[in-house]
Amino acid sequence: MKHTIHFNQTIKMIHQQTKETTSRIIFSFVLGIGFMFIFNSCDTEETLLAFNDIPVVESYLITTRPVSIQINRKTPYDANVALSADDLNLLQVKVLYNDQIRLIPSVGNGEYKDLAFIPQEGVEYKLEFEFNNQTISSSTEILSKPENFKQSVTQIQMSGIDFSTRPPTRPVMPDPVKLTWTNGDNSYYMVVIENMETAPTAINDYGDREPPGRFFRNAPTQTNQFEIQSMQFQYYGRHRLILYHLNADYAALYNDTGNSSQNLTNPTTNIENGLGIFTGINADTLLLNVIKP
Repeated sequence: MKHTIHFNQTIKMIHQQTKETTSRIIFSFVLGIGFMFIFNSCDTEETLLAFNDIPVVESYLITTRPVSIQINRKTPYDANVALSADDLNLLQVKVLYNDQIRLIPSVGNGEYKDLAFIPQEGVEYKLEFEFNNQTISSSTEILSKPENFKQSVTQIQMSGIDFSTRPPTRPVMPDPVKLTWTNGDNSYYMVVIENMETAPTAINDYGDREPPGRFFRNAPTQTNQFEIQSMQFQYYGRHRLILYHLNADYAALYNDTGNSSQNLTNPTTNIENGLGIFTGINADTLLLNVIKP
């Protein structure tokens, strides 16, 4: 049986993943610049100050949530660089769609949010604002909800490792849970598994070690199936099996391995004259229960 997806909880994982990925890419990029400066002592002060002050955008358009756009500043690699006078809370942030222009109000800390603006599937949205005398822009659309999302089983039995024996006895694992969906246009999809219990019971005894997280996922894929290995489940109870239909720009950012001083290239982004991501996300979800034998 299918259920409506709980974006408010599960989108936090994608938000954090992309935030970490974006931060890593930007850090590697500016770190590489810094190394280049250190090892080229003949560089002039003018070269040092040639920092491109551009914004970092993070926004996911979802059919169940108001439009929200987070704007930050790229971190300079030297304290002496010249920054623009732009206030991140006083930008004129616009979203254009269906021949309409929507001005998104600031709610502070570089976030712009319109509680009455809920994006729709299949509509193209364009982001636009001015920063450091440049027009920052991007466009995206929310793709269709995944079709024919199915699972091979709705319940599996799992036993933990028996640490009373020497060596510890590993239980026989159930077959993988197979997920399938329709992907006739070679789109990108990502599977996220989330334990739904408030205080879940761990399958194995972790002792004094920090227990694993309640989320796990696969990387974006262009296939139409995915197998969840039983050993990936770390807790008993109900789990959401969430299938996200992604735009290619999100997949590119997710898969970006970053840069170094030996491989200094522009980080992946779909923001014109900026960095970050402005993309639409759609999803469907199933339920799976993990029980003791």
